[in-house]
Amino acid sequence: MKYVFLIIAIFPVTCATLHAQSKIKDTVKVEEVVVTKIKPREEDKSLVPMQTITRVELDGISGNTASDAVKTFSGITVKDYGGIGGIKTVMVRSLGANHTGVFVDGVQFSDAASGQVDLGKISTDNAVNISLYIGQPTVICQPARYYASASVININSAEPDFQDKPFRCKAGFKAGSFGLINPSISLQNKLGISSYSDVSCNYTRASGTYPFHLQYGSNKDTTARRNNSDVEALNMNAAVVSVLRDSSRISVRLYYYGSERGLPGAVVYYNPFATQRLWNRDFFSNVQYKTVAKKRLQWLTNMKFSQNWLRYLDPEYLNTAGKLDNSYLQREYYVSQALTWRVIDSLHLSLATDFFVNTLDANLYKYATPTRYSSLSALAFQYSRPRWEVNGNLLATLVREKTEEGEPAPGRNNITPALSMGYLLARRPHVLLRVLYKDVFRMPTFNDLYYNLVGNSNLKPEYAEQYNAGLTGYYHFWFVEYVSFKADLFYNRVTDKIVAIPTKNLFVWSMRNIGKVDIRGIELQAQFQTRPLAKIRYSFTGNYTYQEATDVTTPGSTTYKQQIAYIPFETFSALSTISYRNISLGYNALFNGFRYVLGENIYANMIPSWWTSDISALYDLHVAKCSLRIKGEIGNLFDKQYEVIRSFPMPGRSYTISLTLSY
Repeated sequence: MKYVFLIIAIFPVTCATLHAQSKIKDTVKVEEVVVTKIKPREEDKSLVPMQTITRVELDGISGNTASDAVKTFSGITVKDYGGIGGIKTVMVRSLGANHTGVFVDGVQFSDAASGQVDLGKISTDNAVNISLYIGQPTVICQPARYYASASVININSAEPDFQDKPFRCKAGFKAGSFGLINPSISLQNKLGISSYSDVSCNYTRASGTYPFHLQYGSNKDTTARRNNSDVEALNMNAAVVSVLRDSSRISVRLYYYGSERGLPGAVVYYNPFATQRLWNRDFFSNVQYKTVAKKRLQWLTNMKFSQNWLRYLDPEYLNTAGKLDNSYLQREYYVSQALTWRVIDSLHLSLATDFFVNTLDANLYKYATPTRYSSLSALAFQYSRPRWEVNGNLLATLVREKTEEGEPAPGRNNITPALSMGYLLARRPHVLLRVLYKDVFRMPTFNDLYYNLVGNSNLKPEYAEQYNAGLTGYYHFWFVEYVSFKADLFYNRVTDKIVAIPTKNLFVWSMRNIGKVDIRGIELQAQFQTRPLAKIRYSFTGNYTYQEATDVTTPGSTTYKQQIAYIPFETFSALSTISYRNISLGYNALFNGFRYVLGENIYANMIPSWWTSDISALYDLHVAKCSLRIKGEIGNLFDKQYEVIRSFPMPGRSYTISLTLSY
């Protein structure tokens, strides 16, 4: 009986206790956790030389094309023919522009005719970052084309955020000097629980007429105006992305670029005028399927079709027709499959196979009309331990060609290796020692092989060996939120370099494999960012490159061990930003040392060094669910008169203002 009373006495207490516990469980609050440690940037941990410019940094530079962004990187030489409509190609560490692959959201911009990509055609309005890799990619689940280039420029678009609304819109308008008008619009719509669409359009129009100084002999400087530098361009992108139940992603992307532009000619004695015109109509579509990286097996599939139409008109060409009117149509059919297998947590293997067909047709008399069949297969591995990591790959290349006229180039089979290693010397500060070796070659372009009176179908591929050794490190202390440094020594050797040489006269040239080039240099990079002090934040990025790219083709010649054309000995760039609340000021400085226009390094062939400075100011205003951004830019602040290419003067001081409304 006493046990009954004991149970009766204990039961209410127990029930009360359980009731109290249930109430406490329902009202448990987890305090907010604030992470103050900044995440290291990918390039500061990379085994290969890598540079990245983020969206915040892109907002601090003048201009909105890929060429404006990449010229801030170390080791970059941009060949700019002047003006808004001028063609802009890029060389990395003195290797030709043909050795640089350009990818946008994993899709390569290809040009089988010239092998070069005009970065002035690619807008960065919707880019979240732009990266430059030297050697092999840091993520091995990539198309084989990633492994085929000596360096890769990768442009990534921003992912839309639909957390607070299912529809987003961004409209902008930019106007400025030289008749610049640049409206743009971007629409992003959530189609379902795990799908969305992204459509953007960018239109550019400019007269491109700007003043410049010129000097004829001993005469005083006179002022002339650059002509035939106008441009009208339309850039459109569309994408539909869907995330499947297993978290894999499938995306369909469409791209179109159409333009008409004047080609500003060389300013020669008493004749600064030019009349040549260029039309472009570029289109590609791409379908991509990608599984999540956390799975043991990761798939990456790409299918692409592209078509590039180009027309070149010279109305003053001296021939029987009284003009030169050439048009070119090239197509590419491309399919790629990459598979990565996580054998164990520290070992990953990858196999990628690409197959693509390139065709080129032209309205030239008895043109070869070539077709190229290419197959690339890359076998890669990635092995990592707490203090060291090794990445490597073997790339097998098979190329076959046929032509409708004349003899096609012989087939090519080649295997090229690459290896990168890194060892962690210290954890605080984080200091990494890295080395890289890569063997790469580029196939001659269709123009190299088949262009009328110039092409040589017996050309060999151009080989390049890349060596790199460097140190990277990052740390944080006191008011410095993040500081990093990188120092790299590099050596490149190019054999069977493809060059154009005159034959029976200065008007008939031919392509030959005669060049050998040794390239030695050093790259230094530094970056730091302060913690917010009284809501003020400051960041700085500096890049310096010294390089000697010497011709070692023929001992005893006038160009032997001389710097090759248009490679500056020194380049420097600095980008600094200071922000307070919703106001930001940016300053960007670029320096190019002296260089030569020909392989003979004499004073008459020298182009002087130059400095340019750009400044920008940003103001962000938020009202309800909308934000308004106002940006002002002054390019070439001190009105420096300079040339990147001999006789192609660059613009002086320019002003632009832009308004961007986001919802």
